[in-house]
Amino acid sequence: MSEASTHTDPQRRGLYFEEFHLGMRIETAARTITDADLVNFAGLSGDFTALHMDEETSRRGPFRGRIAHGMLVQSVATGLGVQTRIFEGTIAALVGMDIRWKAPVFPGDTIRLILEVSELDPNPSKRSGEVTLLCHVINQTGAVCVEGHWTMLMLRERAAQLAERRAARRSGDQA
Repeated sequence: MSEASTHTDPQRRGLYFEEFHLGMRIETAARTITDADLVNFAGLSGDFTALHMDEETSRRGPFRGRIAHGMLVQSVATGLGVQTRIFEGTIAALVGMDIRWKAPVFPGDTIRLILEVSELDPNPSKRSGEVTLLCHVINQTGAVCVEGHWTMLMLRERAAQLAERRAARRSGDQA
């Protein structure tokens, strides 16, 4: 996998803990935030704040127009990260997220996510290691809109292989 590529091999699962290295960068595809996204997120979250929903009121506010919900942007960023497939079948748990909103995202903005491995902790367990990713949500002009850290437990390759063998034996015993 190249330093700034997405993980797109359809035969491959996500990355194991041992495959991450400090400084490794993953850049996602881009996605445009739409008016429908704001409306749907407001309905889902219950956040109908005028800043997100009322064009006339928000025009008089600090951003001179409606902006996307911060958690909508974070949710889309999470989805963009998942779509790289680097976590597919190899993430054991999301431990935490540290999120800082730096600039607004407006309807019509196109965002992408850049992930960079900033910490590796091999000690959590024999089964998994902890990976911390520095995350930047970037808009179409290159401005950083959101930054933070995602920390997750990623399976170790050997532990995953043993679990797959045990599952195969159990399914063979039931046949």
